[in-house]
Amino acid sequence: MHTITPMVVAKGPQREKSRFTYMHNFGEKVDIPYVSWLIEGGSALVLVDTGCSAEAYRTRIRGDEPLRLAGETFRDVEDVKPLEEHFAERGLAFEDVDILVQTHLDWDHCMNTSKFRRSRIVIQESEWRKIPYHALFKSTYAPPEVYEEIGGLNVQFVDGDVPLTDGIDLVFAPGHSPGGQSVAVETAAGTYVIAGMCTIRENFYPPEEVTSRSAYKVIPTGMHVDPIVCYDSMLRLLEVGGDKVLPFHDGAVMTMGTLGA
Repeated sequence: MHTITPMVVAKGPQREKSRFTYMHNFGEKVDIPYVSWLIEGGSALVLVDTGCSAEAYRTRIRGDEPLRLAGETFRDVEDVKPLEEHFAERGLAFEDVDILVQTHLDWDHCMNTSKFRRSRIVIQESEWRKIPYHALFKSTYAPPEVYEEIGGLNVQFVDGDVPLTDGIDLVFAPGHSPGGQSVAVETAAGTYVIAGMCTIRENFYPPEEVTSRSAYKVIPTGMHVDPIVCYDSMLRLLEVGGDKVLPFHDGAVMTMGTLGA
């Protein structure tokens, strides 16, 4: 059976929470981990997204300008542990990864992708063909040369729900981005879903004070290309994963450890 290990590469300190919980939690702050998920135990070694280091953020994303949003200035991305160190601790090398799934192509999910030159890199075609999606979302994307580097690798484009390998399935989940996908993983503890969108736990499991006053069951991420499509995608992920949906940017990921054993 598979296990899932979140490997936190860096974090965005004290980010505006309402960016993640659409129309909720204005003025609250949360630390946002940037994560690469390692899936072991099957016929293939699978990695889900690659994160972004503080150096890559400073030199290739932010440049000389500080991060500003709605008149507020935020601290830079901070390193937690380089992806190379995560692999070395497990006796692995990047060359050992058989399949790399890119859930979507925001900069914080793909800045280490070009290091995986041997891996089969799986991307939804509808995600790839819409870069850049729109001027409104320019800041969520990496520079064009990053995608040129990725395009020169062993990329496999897929369309919709796709079986990836034994016990691992891709679940098409657009709305946050044009062609996002999530990853359903069968483990001894049940089926987990790595949610391929910028979310925290409250997106999928809102507090009772929210659900008791509304008709909706989840809170779409505040960063979306279509909130209704995003909402429906999130409901699909809950149908598959139940109480085992893993939001990418939830602070609990920092200390979560290996899942599914």
